[in-house]
Amino acid sequence: MVDIGFNIDNQVALMILIVSLVSFLVHVYSTGYMAGDSGIARYFGMLGFFTFSMLGLVVASNLLVIFIFWELVGFSSYMLIGHWRERPQAATAARRAFVINRVGDAGFLVGLMVLWAFQGSLNISALQQSESFSWQTFAALSLFCGIIGKSAQFPLQTWLPDAMEGPTPISALIHAATMVAAGVFLLARVNFLFTATALDVVVVVGAITALMGSISALMQTDLKKILAYSTISQLGFMMIAHGVGSSAAAMLHLFSHAFFKACLFLSAGAIIHSVHQAQYHGQVHVDLQDIRNLGGLRKKMPFTFIMFLISGGALAGLPLFSGFLSKDAILEGIFTWKGTGFSWRWLILLSAFAVSLLTVLYTFRLINGAFGGEERATRSLALEEPPIVMRVSMLLLAMGSGWFVLSANPFDYSGWVYQQLHAGKDFHIGWMPIISAVWVLFAFAVAYALFRKRNFTSPFLTQGFYWDKVLNFLIGRPTVQLSAITQNMDKKWIDGFIHFGAHVQVTVAHLTGWFDTFIVDGIANGVAATARTVGSFTRSFQGGKIQLYIFWAILAIIIFLIWILF
Repeated sequence: MVDIGFNIDNQVALMILIVSLVSFLVHVYSTGYMAGDSGIARYFGMLGFFTFSMLGLVVASNLLVIFIFWELVGFSSYMLIGHWRERPQAATAARRAFVINRVGDAGFLVGLMVLWAFQGSLNISALQQSESFSWQTFAALSLFCGIIGKSAQFPLQTWLPDAMEGPTPISALIHAATMVAAGVFLLARVNFLFTATALDVVVVVGAITALMGSISALMQTDLKKILAYSTISQLGFMMIAHGVGSSAAAMLHLFSHAFFKACLFLSAGAIIHSVHQAQYHGQVHVDLQDIRNLGGLRKKMPFTFIMFLISGGALAGLPLFSGFLSKDAILEGIFTWKGTGFSWRWLILLSAFAVSLLTVLYTFRLINGAFGGEERATRSLALEEPPIVMRVSMLLLAMGSGWFVLSANPFDYSGWVYQQLHAGKDFHIGWMPIISAVWVLFAFAVAYALFRKRNFTSPFLTQGFYWDKVLNFLIGRPTVQLSAITQNMDKKWIDGFIHFGAHVQVTVAHLTGWFDTFIVDGIANGVAATARTVGSFTRSFQGGKIQLYIFWAILAIIIFLIWILF
Protein backbone atom coordinates (compact mmCIF):
# COMPACT_ATOMS: atom_id res chain seq x y z
CA MET A 1 0.00 0.00 0.00
CA VAL A 2 1.35 3.42 -0.97
CA ASP A 3 0.32 6.51 0.96
CA ILE A 4 -0.33 9.49 -1.29
CA GLY A 5 -0.14 12.75 0.57
CA PHE A 6 1.36 16.20 0.67
CA ASN A 7 3.89 17.76 2.98
CA ILE A 8 4.49 21.45 3.67
CA ASP A 9 7.49 22.47 5.74
CA ASN A 10 10.00 25.31 5.50
CA GLN A 11 12.02 23.69 2.72
CA VAL A 12 8.89 22.88 0.73
CA ALA A 13 7.47 26.36 1.26
CA LEU A 14 10.73 27.88 0.01
CA MET A 15 10.66 25.72 -3.13
CA ILE A 16 6.99 26.54 -3.77
CA LEU A 17 7.91 30.24 -3.60
CA ILE A 18 10.87 29.80 -5.98
CA VAL A 19 9.00 27.66 -8.52
CA SER A 20 5.84 29.75 -8.50
CA LEU A 21 7.54 33.15 -8.63
CA VAL A 22 10.16 32.32 -11.26
CA SER A 23 7.62 30.41 -13.33
CA PHE A 24 5.21 33.35 -13.21
CA LEU A 25 7.92 35.80 -14.32
CA VAL A 26 8.97 33.45 -17.12
CA HIS A 27 5.34 33.21 -18.26
CA VAL A 28 5.13 37.02 -18.34
CA TYR A 29 8.48 37.32 -20.11
CA SER A 30 7.45 34.69 -22.67
CA THR A 31 4.47 36.74 -23.81
CA GLY A 32 6.97 39.16 -25.31
CA TYR A 33 9.78 36.78 -26.26
CA MET A 34 7.56 34.18 -27.97
CA ALA A 35 5.16 36.66 -29.61
CA GLY A 36 4.35 35.49 -33.11
CA ASP A 37 5.68 31.96 -32.60
CA SER A 38 3.63 29.41 -34.56
CA GLY A 39 3.57 26.95 -31.65
CA ILE A 40 2.82 29.44 -28.89
CA ALA A 41 -0.28 27.55 -27.68
CA ARG A 42 1.73 24.33 -27.35
CA TYR A 43 4.53 26.29 -25.68
CA PHE A 44 2.35 27.77 -22.94
CA GLY A 45 0.49 24.48 -22.49
CA MET A 46 3.72 22.60 -21.79
CA LEU A 47 5.05 25.48 -19.69
CA GLY A 48 2.00 25.25 -17.42
CA PHE A 49 2.25 21.45 -17.32
CA PHE A 50 5.92 21.70 -16.37
CA THR A 51 5.11 24.06 -13.50
CA PHE A 52 2.34 21.73 -12.30
CA SER A 53 4.71 18.74 -12.40
CA MET A 54 7.42 20.59 -10.52
CA LEU A 55 5.02 21.75 -7.80
CA GLY A 56 3.69 18.20 -7.49
CA LEU A 57 7.24 16.94 -7.01
CA VAL A 58 7.89 19.57 -4.35
CA VAL A 59 4.83 18.93 -2.16
CA ALA A 60 4.64 15.10 -2.45
CA SER A 61 5.36 13.26 0.80
CA ASN A 62 6.01 9.84 -0.76
CA LEU A 63 9.06 8.89 -2.84
CA LEU A 64 6.97 6.94 -5.35
CA VAL A 65 4.72 9.95 -5.94
CA ILE A 66 7.83 12.12 -6.19
CA PHE A 67 9.18 9.71 -8.82
CA ILE A 68 5.96 10.01 -10.84
CA PHE A 69 6.16 13.81 -10.88
CA TRP A 70 9.91 13.50 -11.42
CA GLU A 71 9.21 11.69 -14.70
CA LEU A 72 6.52 14.20 -15.67
CA VAL A 73 9.06 16.98 -15.20
CA GLY A 74 11.42 15.07 -17.48
CA PHE A 75 8.74 14.62 -20.14
CA SER A 76 7.64 18.26 -20.10
CA SER A 77 11.25 19.46 -20.25
CA TYR A 78 11.80 17.18 -23.25
CA MET A 79 8.86 18.84 -25.00
CA LEU A 80 10.01 22.35 -24.10
CA ILE A 81 13.65 21.85 -25.07
CA GLY A 82 12.49 20.48 -28.42
CA HIS A 83 9.82 23.15 -28.89
CA TRP A 84 11.33 24.25 -32.21
CA ARG A 85 11.08 20.74 -33.56
CA GLU A 86 11.88 21.89 -37.10
CA ARG A 87 15.47 22.50 -35.93
CA PRO A 88 17.54 19.28 -35.95
CA GLN A 89 19.75 20.57 -33.11
CA ALA A 90 16.72 21.18 -30.87
CA ALA A 91 15.29 17.73 -31.57
CA THR A 92 18.66 16.10 -30.85
CA ALA A 93 19.11 18.09 -27.64
CA ALA A 94 15.64 17.10 -26.42
CA ARG A 95 16.34 13.42 -27.08
CA ARG A 96 19.71 13.61 -25.32
CA ALA A 97 18.17 15.26 -22.27
CA PHE A 98 15.42 12.66 -22.15
CA VAL A 99 17.68 9.62 -22.61
CA ILE A 100 20.44 10.75 -20.22
CA ASN A 101 17.87 11.54 -17.53
CA ARG A 102 16.36 8.08 -17.99
CA VAL A 103 19.79 6.57 -17.29
CA GLY A 104 19.89 8.32 -13.93
CA ASP A 105 16.23 7.56 -13.23
CA ALA A 106 16.92 3.84 -13.60
CA GLY A 107 19.11 4.15 -10.51
CA PHE A 108 16.37 6.13 -8.76
CA LEU A 109 13.94 3.27 -9.42
CA VAL A 110 16.40 0.71 -8.05
CA GLY A 111 16.71 2.79 -4.89
CA LEU A 112 12.94 2.81 -4.46
CA MET A 113 12.87 -1.00 -4.81
CA VAL A 114 15.58 -1.42 -2.18
CA LEU A 115 13.81 0.90 0.26
CA TRP A 116 10.51 -0.91 -0.25
CA ALA A 117 12.16 -4.32 0.20
CA PHE A 118 13.95 -3.39 3.45
CA GLN A 119 11.67 -0.76 4.98
CA GLY A 120 8.26 -1.64 3.55
CA SER A 121 7.42 2.03 3.00
CA LEU A 122 8.30 4.91 0.71
CA ASN A 123 6.78 7.61 2.90
CA ILE A 124 9.49 10.13 3.74
CA SER A 125 8.30 10.67 7.33
CA ALA A 126 8.14 6.91 7.98
CA LEU A 127 11.60 6.39 6.48
CA GLN A 128 12.99 9.18 8.62
CA GLN A 129 11.77 7.46 11.78
CA SER A 130 12.93 3.96 10.80
CA GLU A 131 16.22 2.38 11.77
CA SER A 132 19.22 2.06 9.48
CA PHE A 133 19.61 -1.13 7.43
CA SER A 134 22.41 -3.01 5.73
CA TRP A 135 21.77 -1.78 2.19
CA GLN A 136 21.21 1.86 3.15
CA THR A 137 24.37 3.14 1.42
CA PHE A 138 23.42 1.31 -1.77
CA ALA A 139 19.86 2.67 -1.62
CA ALA A 140 21.10 6.21 -1.01
CA LEU A 141 23.57 6.09 -3.90
CA SER A 142 20.89 4.63 -6.18
CA LEU A 143 18.67 7.60 -5.39
CA PHE A 144 21.69 9.82 -5.99
CA CYS A 145 21.94 8.41 -9.53
CA GLY A 146 18.59 10.03 -10.30
CA ILE A 147 19.82 13.26 -8.73
CA ILE A 148 22.98 13.13 -10.84
CA GLY A 149 20.92 12.88 -14.02
CA LYS A 150 18.36 15.54 -13.16
CA SER A 151 20.84 18.04 -11.70
CA ALA A 152 23.45 17.47 -14.45
CA GLN A 153 26.24 16.16 -12.23
CA PHE A 154 29.32 14.27 -13.34
CA PRO A 155 29.28 12.07 -15.40
CA LEU A 156 25.77 12.84 -16.76
CA GLN A 157 26.17 16.61 -17.12
CA THR A 158 26.50 16.79 -20.91
CA TRP A 159 22.78 17.16 -21.64
CA LEU A 160 22.48 20.56 -19.96
CA PRO A 161 24.61 22.67 -22.35
CA ASP A 162 22.91 21.00 -25.33
CA ALA A 163 19.51 21.90 -23.87
CA MET A 164 20.27 25.54 -24.63
CA GLU A 165 18.76 24.84 -28.07
CA GLY A 166 15.33 25.43 -26.51
CA PRO A 167 13.74 28.88 -26.13
CA THR A 168 15.68 31.10 -23.72
CA PRO A 169 12.78 31.51 -21.23
CA ILE A 170 12.78 27.72 -20.91
CA SER A 171 16.50 27.82 -20.19
CA ALA A 172 15.79 30.32 -17.42
CA LEU A 173 13.03 28.20 -15.90
CA ILE A 174 14.36 24.68 -16.32
CA HIS A 175 18.06 25.24 -15.91
CA ALA A 176 18.12 27.94 -13.27
CA ALA A 177 15.25 27.49 -10.85
CA THR A 178 13.27 24.30 -11.27
CA MET A 179 14.23 21.12 -13.10
CA VAL A 180 17.94 21.02 -12.26
CA ALA A 181 17.12 22.30 -8.78
CA ALA A 182 14.85 19.28 -8.24
CA GLY A 183 17.86 17.08 -7.53
CA VAL A 184 19.25 19.49 -4.94
CA PHE A 185 15.83 19.72 -3.31
CA LEU A 186 15.33 15.94 -3.27
CA LEU A 187 18.75 15.47 -1.69
CA ALA A 188 17.68 17.85 1.07
CA ARG A 189 14.48 15.80 1.60
CA VAL A 190 16.22 12.41 1.82
CA ASN A 191 19.53 13.53 3.32
CA PHE A 192 18.86 11.34 6.39
CA LEU A 193 19.20 8.23 4.22
CA PHE A 194 22.77 9.06 3.24
CA THR A 195 25.45 7.36 5.28
CA ALA A 196 28.92 8.88 5.80
CA THR A 197 30.24 6.91 2.82
CA ALA A 198 27.39 8.06 0.59
CA LEU A 199 27.91 11.68 1.64
CA ASP A 200 31.59 11.43 0.76
CA VAL A 201 30.57 10.28 -2.72
CA VAL A 202 28.23 13.26 -2.97
CA VAL A 203 31.05 15.63 -2.00
CA VAL A 204 33.49 14.17 -4.54
CA VAL A 205 30.94 14.16 -7.38
CA GLY A 206 29.94 17.73 -6.54
CA ALA A 207 33.55 18.93 -6.47
CA ILE A 208 34.38 17.30 -9.82
CA THR A 209 31.24 18.72 -11.38
CA ALA A 210 31.84 22.22 -10.00
CA LEU A 211 35.42 22.30 -11.31
CA MET A 212 34.58 20.87 -14.74
CA GLY A 213 31.63 23.22 -15.13
CA SER A 214 33.51 26.37 -14.15
CA ILE A 215 36.58 25.53 -16.26
CA SER A 216 34.39 24.73 -19.27
CA ALA A 217 32.44 27.98 -18.83
CA LEU A 218 35.71 29.91 -18.85
CA MET A 219 36.41 29.25 -22.53
CA GLN A 220 32.92 29.05 -24.06
CA THR A 221 31.96 31.51 -26.76
CA ASP A 222 28.23 30.82 -26.82
CA LEU A 223 26.31 33.24 -24.60
CA LYS A 224 23.86 30.66 -23.26
CA LYS A 225 26.37 27.83 -22.96
CA ILE A 226 28.50 29.94 -20.64
CA LEU A 227 25.48 30.22 -18.38
CA ALA A 228 24.70 26.52 -18.83
CA TYR A 229 28.17 25.41 -17.70
CA SER A 230 27.92 27.97 -14.91
CA THR A 231 24.71 26.27 -13.77
CA ILE A 232 26.48 22.90 -13.75
CA SER A 233 29.23 24.41 -11.61
CA GLN A 234 26.83 26.05 -9.15
CA LEU A 235 24.83 22.84 -8.81
CA GLY A 236 28.06 21.02 -7.99
CA PHE A 237 28.69 23.67 -5.33
CA MET A 238 25.29 22.88 -3.81
CA MET A 239 26.07 19.15 -3.86
CA ILE A 240 29.26 19.79 -1.92
CA ALA A 241 27.23 21.67 0.69
CA HIS A 242 24.84 18.73 1.04
CA GLY A 243 27.72 16.28 1.34
CA VAL A 244 29.45 18.24 4.11
CA GLY A 245 26.24 18.37 6.14
CA SER A 246 25.20 21.94 5.26
CA SER A 247 21.86 21.28 3.60
CA ALA A 248 20.58 24.66 4.78
CA ALA A 249 23.49 26.37 3.01
CA ALA A 250 22.78 24.37 -0.15
CA MET A 251 19.13 25.41 -0.11
CA LEU A 252 20.14 29.01 0.61
CA HIS A 253 22.36 29.00 -2.47
CA LEU A 254 19.56 27.34 -4.43
CA PHE A 255 17.30 30.23 -3.44
CA SER A 256 19.76 32.94 -4.46
CA HIS A 257 20.85 31.06 -7.60
CA ALA A 258 17.26 30.82 -8.82
CA PHE A 259 16.95 34.58 -9.01
CA PHE A 260 20.30 35.69 -10.37
CA LYS A 261 20.65 32.83 -12.86
CA ALA A 262 17.10 33.28 -14.15
CA CYS A 263 17.84 37.00 -14.53
CA LEU A 264 21.03 36.21 -16.45
CA PHE A 265 19.19 33.87 -18.82
CA LEU A 266 16.38 36.35 -19.41
CA SER A 267 18.92 39.12 -19.98
CA ALA A 268 20.71 36.89 -22.48
CA GLY A 269 17.32 36.29 -24.09
CA ALA A 270 16.84 40.05 -24.32
CA ILE A 271 20.08 40.34 -26.29
CA ILE A 272 19.11 37.47 -28.59
CA HIS A 273 15.61 38.88 -29.07
CA SER A 274 16.85 42.40 -29.86
CA VAL A 275 19.59 41.24 -32.24
CA HIS A 276 17.14 38.90 -33.97
CA GLN A 277 14.64 41.71 -34.45
CA ALA A 278 17.35 44.04 -35.77
CA GLN A 279 18.63 41.35 -38.14
CA TYR A 280 15.14 40.78 -39.46
CA HIS A 281 14.72 44.44 -40.36
CA GLY A 282 18.33 45.10 -41.39
CA GLN A 283 18.88 41.96 -43.47
CA VAL A 284 22.17 41.32 -41.61
CA HIS A 285 22.88 37.85 -40.25
CA VAL A 286 25.36 37.03 -37.50
CA ASP A 287 25.53 34.35 -34.83
CA LEU A 288 23.23 35.82 -32.17
CA GLN A 289 24.82 33.98 -29.26
CA ASP A 290 28.55 34.20 -30.01
CA ILE A 291 30.05 36.80 -27.67
CA ARG A 292 32.85 37.33 -30.23
CA ASN A 293 30.25 38.92 -32.49
CA LEU A 294 28.88 41.17 -29.76
CA GLY A 295 30.59 43.85 -27.68
CA GLY A 296 29.70 47.45 -26.92
CA LEU A 297 26.04 46.62 -26.22
CA ARG A 298 26.10 48.73 -23.04
CA LYS A 299 25.52 51.78 -25.26
CA LYS A 300 22.50 50.47 -27.14
CA MET A 301 21.02 48.30 -24.37
CA PRO A 302 21.84 50.06 -21.06
CA PHE A 303 18.93 48.49 -19.14
CA THR A 304 19.96 44.96 -20.12
CA PHE A 305 23.56 45.84 -19.26
CA ILE A 306 22.55 46.90 -15.74
CA MET A 307 20.53 43.70 -15.29
CA PHE A 308 23.56 41.69 -16.39
CA LEU A 309 25.80 43.59 -13.96
CA ILE A 310 23.50 42.99 -10.99
CA SER A 311 22.82 39.30 -11.65
CA GLY A 312 26.43 38.73 -12.75
CA GLY A 313 27.65 40.29 -9.52
CA ALA A 314 25.48 37.85 -7.58
CA LEU A 315 26.82 34.92 -9.63
CA ALA A 316 30.40 36.01 -9.06
CA GLY A 317 29.73 36.32 -5.33
CA LEU A 318 30.60 39.99 -5.04
CA PRO A 319 29.80 41.65 -1.68
CA LEU A 320 26.36 43.25 -1.37
CA PHE A 321 24.80 40.55 -3.56
CA SER A 322 22.89 37.42 -2.58
CA GLY A 323 25.47 35.09 -4.11
CA PHE A 324 28.12 36.38 -1.73
CA LEU A 325 26.05 35.37 1.30
CA SER A 326 24.99 31.93 0.06
CA LYS A 327 28.51 31.03 -1.11
CA ASP A 328 29.89 32.21 2.21
CA ALA A 329 27.50 29.82 3.99
CA ILE A 330 28.77 26.93 1.85
CA LEU A 331 32.44 27.84 2.36
CA GLU A 332 31.95 28.01 6.12
CA GLY A 333 30.27 24.61 6.05
CA ILE A 334 33.15 23.09 4.08
CA PHE A 335 35.73 24.70 6.38
CA THR A 336 34.03 23.26 9.47
CA TRP A 337 33.62 19.82 7.84
CA LYS A 338 37.28 19.46 6.81
CA GLY A 339 38.38 19.19 10.46
CA THR A 340 41.70 20.20 11.97
CA GLY A 341 43.97 17.46 10.66
CA PHE A 342 45.24 17.33 7.09
CA SER A 343 43.22 14.99 4.86
CA TRP A 344 41.63 14.75 1.42
CA ARG A 345 38.94 17.10 2.68
CA TRP A 346 41.36 20.00 2.30
CA LEU A 347 41.27 19.34 -1.46
CA ILE A 348 37.52 19.92 -1.42
CA LEU A 349 38.01 23.26 0.34
CA LEU A 350 40.69 24.27 -2.16
CA SER A 351 38.48 23.21 -5.07
CA ALA A 352 35.63 25.31 -3.66
CA PHE A 353 37.84 28.38 -3.57
CA ALA A 354 39.08 27.57 -7.07
CA VAL A 355 35.49 27.38 -8.32
CA SER A 356 34.77 30.71 -6.66
CA LEU A 357 37.71 32.31 -8.47
CA LEU A 358 36.81 30.75 -11.82
CA THR A 359 33.24 31.96 -11.44
CA VAL A 360 34.44 35.54 -11.25
CA LEU A 361 36.67 35.00 -14.29
CA TYR A 362 34.01 33.64 -16.63
CA THR A 363 31.39 36.10 -15.39
CA PHE A 364 33.71 39.03 -16.14
CA ARG A 365 34.58 37.53 -19.52
CA LEU A 366 30.91 37.09 -20.37
CA ILE A 367 29.84 40.61 -19.45
CA ASN A 368 32.92 42.26 -20.93
CA GLY A 369 32.60 40.23 -24.13
CA ALA A 370 28.95 41.15 -24.65
CA PHE A 371 28.88 44.73 -23.35
CA GLY A 372 32.46 45.98 -23.09
CA GLY A 373 34.73 47.41 -25.74
CA GLU A 374 33.47 48.46 -29.13
CA GLU A 375 30.69 46.96 -31.19
CA ARG A 376 31.66 44.29 -33.67
CA ALA A 377 29.16 42.50 -35.91
CA THR A 378 26.22 44.43 -34.42
CA ARG A 379 27.62 47.86 -35.31
CA SER A 380 25.26 48.32 -38.25
CA LEU A 381 22.21 46.97 -36.40
CA ALA A 382 19.63 49.27 -34.82
CA LEU A 383 19.30 47.46 -31.51
CA GLU A 384 16.53 48.32 -29.06
CA GLU A 385 15.72 47.29 -25.53
CA PRO A 386 13.23 44.41 -25.23
CA PRO A 387 9.52 45.13 -24.68
CA ILE A 388 8.41 46.38 -21.26
CA VAL A 389 6.77 43.04 -20.44
CA MET A 390 10.19 41.39 -20.70
CA ARG A 391 12.00 44.12 -18.79
CA VAL A 392 9.62 43.88 -15.82
CA SER A 393 10.51 40.21 -15.28
CA MET A 394 14.23 40.97 -15.60
CA LEU A 395 13.98 43.85 -13.12
CA LEU A 396 12.14 41.81 -10.46
CA LEU A 397 14.66 38.97 -10.73
CA ALA A 398 17.53 41.46 -10.51
CA MET A 399 16.00 42.86 -7.33
CA GLY A 400 16.00 39.32 -5.97
CA SER A 401 19.78 39.22 -6.49
CA GLY A 402 20.49 41.77 -3.75
CA TRP A 403 21.75 40.78 -0.30
CA PHE A 404 18.61 42.13 1.41
CA VAL A 405 16.59 39.22 0.03
CA LEU A 406 18.53 36.82 2.27
CA SER A 407 19.62 38.97 5.20
CA ALA A 408 19.50 42.50 6.55
CA ASN A 409 23.26 42.31 7.13
CA PRO A 410 25.15 42.15 3.79
CA PHE A 411 27.96 40.16 5.49
CA ASP A 412 25.88 37.69 7.52
CA TYR A 413 24.05 34.94 5.66
CA SER A 414 21.97 33.84 8.67
CA GLY A 415 19.01 36.02 7.79
CA TRP A 416 15.34 35.14 7.57
CA VAL A 417 15.75 32.56 4.77
CA TYR A 418 18.58 30.68 6.48
CA GLN A 419 16.77 30.71 9.83
CA GLN A 420 13.76 29.06 8.21
CA LEU A 421 15.95 26.32 6.74
CA HIS A 422 18.48 25.73 9.51
CA ALA A 423 17.71 23.06 12.08
CA GLY A 424 21.17 22.26 13.49
CA LYS A 425 23.84 24.15 15.33
CA ASP A 426 25.29 27.33 13.90
CA PHE A 427 28.83 27.41 12.62
CA HIS A 428 29.93 30.98 12.15
CA ILE A 429 33.51 31.83 11.32
CA GLY A 430 33.87 35.57 11.78
CA TRP A 431 36.75 36.00 9.35
CA MET A 432 35.33 33.86 6.51
CA PRO A 433 33.31 36.74 4.95
CA ILE A 434 36.48 38.84 4.92
CA ILE A 435 38.50 36.08 3.26
CA SER A 436 35.69 35.45 0.79
CA ALA A 437 35.40 39.16 -0.10
CA VAL A 438 39.16 39.56 -0.52
CA TRP A 439 39.32 36.40 -2.63
CA VAL A 440 36.53 37.58 -4.91
CA LEU A 441 38.09 41.00 -5.36
CA PHE A 442 41.42 39.34 -6.15
CA ALA A 443 39.65 37.17 -8.74
CA PHE A 444 38.05 40.28 -10.21
CA ALA A 445 41.50 41.88 -10.59
CA VAL A 446 42.81 38.72 -12.30
CA ALA A 447 39.81 38.68 -14.62
CA TYR A 448 40.32 42.34 -15.50
CA ALA A 449 43.96 41.71 -16.33
CA LEU A 450 43.24 38.61 -18.41
CA PHE A 451 40.04 39.42 -20.27
CA ARG A 452 39.76 43.20 -20.51
CA LYS A 453 41.25 43.26 -24.01
CA ARG A 454 41.72 39.60 -24.86
CA ASN A 455 39.30 36.74 -25.31
CA PHE A 456 41.01 33.38 -24.93
CA THR A 457 39.46 30.24 -26.33
CA SER A 458 40.38 26.58 -26.11
CA PRO A 459 38.70 23.84 -28.18
CA PHE A 460 39.40 21.39 -25.35
CA LEU A 461 37.51 23.52 -22.84
CA THR A 462 34.95 24.83 -25.32
CA GLN A 463 33.91 21.22 -25.90
CA GLY A 464 33.61 20.61 -22.15
CA PHE A 465 36.77 18.47 -21.84
CA TYR A 466 35.47 16.49 -24.81
CA TRP A 467 33.44 14.61 -22.24
CA ASP A 468 30.82 13.86 -24.87
CA LYS A 469 33.49 12.15 -26.93
CA VAL A 470 34.78 10.28 -23.89
CA LEU A 471 31.30 9.03 -23.06
CA ASN A 472 30.75 8.15 -26.69
CA PHE A 473 34.03 6.21 -26.77
CA LEU A 474 33.50 4.46 -23.43
CA ILE A 475 29.75 3.94 -23.53
CA GLY A 476 28.14 5.13 -26.75
CA ARG A 477 30.31 3.33 -29.30
CA PRO A 478 30.53 0.04 -27.32
CA THR A 479 26.77 0.20 -26.82
CA VAL A 480 26.20 0.68 -30.55
CA GLN A 481 28.61 -2.14 -31.35
CA LEU A 482 26.98 -4.37 -28.78
CA SER A 483 23.57 -3.53 -30.18
CA ALA A 484 24.82 -4.37 -33.69
CA ILE A 485 26.16 -7.71 -32.45
CA THR A 486 22.97 -8.50 -30.57
CA GLN A 487 20.89 -7.40 -33.55
CA ASN A 488 22.91 -9.67 -35.82
CA MET A 489 22.61 -12.49 -33.31
CA ASP A 490 18.91 -11.82 -33.04
CA LYS A 491 18.41 -11.93 -36.79
CA LYS A 492 20.72 -14.85 -37.60
CA TRP A 493 20.43 -17.06 -34.57
CA ILE A 494 17.44 -16.21 -32.43
CA ASP A 495 15.16 -15.34 -35.36
CA GLY A 496 16.66 -18.26 -37.32
CA PHE A 497 15.95 -20.65 -34.48
CA ILE A 498 12.45 -19.28 -34.09
CA HIS A 499 11.82 -19.47 -37.84
CA PHE A 500 13.23 -23.03 -37.95
CA GLY A 501 10.99 -24.00 -35.06
CA ALA A 502 8.06 -22.39 -36.83
CA HIS A 503 8.83 -24.26 -40.05
CA VAL A 504 9.11 -27.53 -38.11
CA GLN A 505 5.80 -26.84 -36.43
CA VAL A 506 4.16 -26.01 -39.78
CA THR A 507 5.58 -29.20 -41.34
CA VAL A 508 4.44 -31.33 -38.40
CA ALA A 509 1.08 -29.62 -38.59
CA HIS A 510 0.81 -30.48 -42.28
CA LEU A 511 1.81 -34.11 -41.59
CA THR A 512 -0.59 -34.48 -38.72
CA GLY A 513 -3.26 -32.82 -40.85
CA TRP A 514 -2.63 -35.33 -43.66
CA PHE A 515 -2.56 -38.22 -41.18
CA ASP A 516 -5.77 -37.00 -39.59
CA THR A 517 -7.47 -36.51 -42.95
CA PHE A 518 -6.38 -39.64 -44.76
CA ILE A 519 -5.63 -42.14 -41.98
CA VAL A 520 -7.73 -41.29 -38.94
CA ASP A 521 -10.64 -39.82 -40.86
CA GLY A 522 -10.15 -42.44 -43.63
CA ILE A 523 -10.45 -45.36 -41.19
CA ALA A 524 -13.45 -43.80 -39.50
CA ASN A 525 -15.10 -43.03 -42.82
CA GLY A 526 -14.23 -46.54 -44.18
CA VAL A 527 -15.76 -48.25 -41.19
CA ALA A 528 -18.81 -46.06 -41.51
CA ALA A 529 -19.08 -46.82 -45.26
CA THR A 530 -18.69 -50.58 -44.63
CA ALA A 531 -21.32 -50.48 -41.95
CA ARG A 532 -23.56 -48.51 -44.24
CA THR A 533 -23.05 -51.02 -47.11
CA VAL A 534 -23.63 -54.04 -44.86
CA GLY A 535 -26.65 -52.36 -43.40
CA SER A 536 -28.05 -51.65 -46.83
CA PHE A 537 -27.34 -55.23 -47.89
CA THR A 538 -28.98 -56.80 -44.85
CA ARG A 539 -31.83 -54.33 -45.02
CA SER A 540 -32.54 -55.61 -48.50
CA PHE A 541 -33.48 -58.94 -46.90
CA GLN A 542 -36.28 -57.16 -45.07
CA GLY A 543 -37.96 -55.58 -48.11
CA GLY A 544 -41.45 -57.08 -47.33
CA LYS A 545 -41.81 -58.70 -50.78
CA ILE A 546 -42.76 -62.49 -50.88
CA GLN A 547 -41.00 -62.94 -54.19
CA LEU A 548 -37.72 -61.65 -52.73
CA TYR A 549 -37.99 -63.91 -49.70
CA ILE A 550 -38.58 -67.00 -52.02
CA PHE A 551 -35.60 -65.88 -54.21
CA TRP A 552 -33.20 -65.67 -51.29
CA ALA A 553 -34.45 -68.98 -49.85
CA ILE A 554 -33.99 -70.84 -53.15
CA LEU A 555 -30.55 -69.17 -53.62
CA ALA A 556 -29.50 -70.30 -50.16
CA ILE A 557 -30.69 -73.88 -50.85
CA ILE A 558 -28.79 -73.96 -54.15
CA ILE A 559 -25.61 -72.69 -52.50
CA PHE A 560 -26.02 -75.25 -49.70
CA LEU A 561 -26.52 -78.13 -52.23
CA ILE A 562 -23.51 -77.07 -54.27
CA TRP A 563 -21.38 -76.91 -51.15
CA ILE A 564 -22.52 -80.46 -50.12
CA LEU A 565 -22.09 -81.99 -53.54
CA PHE A 566 -18.69 -80.55 -54.17
